[in-house]
Amino acid sequence: MRAWRGWLPWALACVLFAVAAFLRFQQIGAQWLTDDEWHAVYKALSGASYAEIAVSLGQADFSVPQALVYKWLAAHGGVDEFGMRLPMLLMGLALVVGGGWWAWRNFGAAVGLGFMGLLAVSPALVYYSRAARPYAFTVALGWGAILALARWRDGHGARWAWVYLFAAVLACWLHMAAAPFVLAPLGWIAVCDAWRAWRRRDWRRLCASWPLGLGTVAAVVALAGLPMLLDPQTLGRRVGKDVPWLETYIGGWFSWLGVDSRVLAGLCLLLAVPGAIELRRRRPEVFHMALAGILALLAAIYVVRPASVYLTIVFSRYLLVIAPPLLLCVVLGAQWGGRRLRAPGIAAAAFVLLSAAMLFDGPTLSIIARPNNFSLHWWYQFDYRVRHNPVRAVFTHMPESPFWRRLAAMPPESARLAVAGHSVLGFSVPDVHWQAIHRQPVWHIQLQGYCDAGQFPAEAGLPASGFRLGNAVSLADPQSLRRTGIDYIVFNLTPRTTDLVEIQQQLVGHALSAEEVAFMALLRPPMASCIDRVTREYGPPEYVDETVVVFRLSPETWQAKQ
Repeated sequence: MRAWRGWLPWALACVLFAVAAFLRFQQIGAQWLTDDEWHAVYKALSGASYAEIAVSLGQADFSVPQALVYKWLAAHGGVDEFGMRLPMLLMGLALVVGGGWWAWRNFGAAVGLGFMGLLAVSPALVYYSRAARPYAFTVALGWGAILALARWRDGHGARWAWVYLFAAVLACWLHMAAAPFVLAPLGWIAVCDAWRAWRRRDWRRLCASWPLGLGTVAAVVALAGLPMLLDPQTLGRRVGKDVPWLETYIGGWFSWLGVDSRVLAGLCLLLAVPGAIELRRRRPEVFHMALAGILALLAAIYVVRPASVYLTIVFSRYLLVIAPPLLLCVVLGAQWGGRRLRAPGIAAAAFVLLSAAMLFDGPTLSIIARPNNFSLHWWYQFDYRVRHNPVRAVFTHMPESPFWRRLAAMPPESARLAVAGHSVLGFSVPDVHWQAIHRQPVWHIQLQGYCDAGQFPAEAGLPASGFRLGNAVSLADPQSLRRTGIDYIVFNLTPRTTDLVEIQQQLVGHALSAEEVAFMALLRPPMASCIDRVTREYGPPEYVDETVVVFRLSPETWQAKQ
């Protein structure tokens, strides 16, 4: 017990921090930009001025401050994938440390360490800490705002009101979806003040929170709401589309817990219910503010009806703020159960079980396998229930080139591949499946400036744009191939448009219209002219089948080009 009250908890906290840092930083520089990570990049490359970006809504869901920072960095020395993701990585670690510290102070060392451990290994929180999207910020800032508001209400000084104001406004500016969560607690406070004022006939209390509320709402409208007010037509095309299904809620539960097993998900539910009761008993103001924010966020989803919110990955990230308190309630529930059974070891066993489940039952072990350039891919992240992931279902039934098995016979990480044929959408990148077979690192080929005119999705205009993508090489710059040590240029002919249509139909749950099918065809870059030019410049392909065209870059190839 003396050790437990002394150095041991701090040593365990350091170990958990090291685990959190490892899971977030491992192979981070090798991860391809994918899906929504491209939105802010495209906006920064659009030629819009800083002022235009600041008041722009855009057809795609980009973060205004993120696009502004990208534009500035690209013009002042350049930015790579690690630079894009570093703020989210640091904010993800701050959530682990801050959440563990707060739980330690309020519920004791055992709960603090248990909560910190679950935050450290949570697949969803690790994922959004690694992605160049603002969700790691909105979760950490959203909870920071609520805790600061609770401190202010407890009479700890006006500085906590300023902390709330800053955190709430920045969270909304980064992503407007955070607004219901951070603003609803002010409504809860107003209701509580009105009730107390009526009971005590002290009407001055009604005005206590007005300055903070009005100031926060005004700042949010000025920064985050202005683009919507200036461009209602674009906003109208992005809302009023979809609502969650029952299956969406079930998928969200598994995603916030980070497990695939129904048994584990059910066990967590049994622990979370008494844990929530315990949280309300011991910190009622935080519980009620958080509940008000979560319910307001859920109500906003039904009012606004954002596009594709019925998809597990979309719904779970809109409500990602649920993940930290859910994990805390699981830990508190385990502690409560241990006390009731007079067996404190049960709480520790429950924590170890869930932590192990997140590592072994979720996607983590597959993600940390080397090499892996696709940890952010929908293959892993769309739905942690593998049987409900349509990307896996389609990719695993695609025709497999014998070329991948030929590479698998080589030592892992002994050959370097540069692959072309992808779009901005992850479900057009089956290399996540092939890499698990051949175990070789993969770079993304940028075709712009090399092939005939056409649409080139998922490209950043290397290298003059200021976006120095370390996991991409440009065919227009042969030296980038040589510097990177590329051994094979691979033109991936799959997935075909029919495969993309099949995935999309499984996602939306109905057949696509003719216009949507035509859009799927545009997701693949034109490659015939590219293959012809590479053949002229580097010689005939070494391997060809119905799925790939492969060129070998040997030392003799470079000597012939000199």
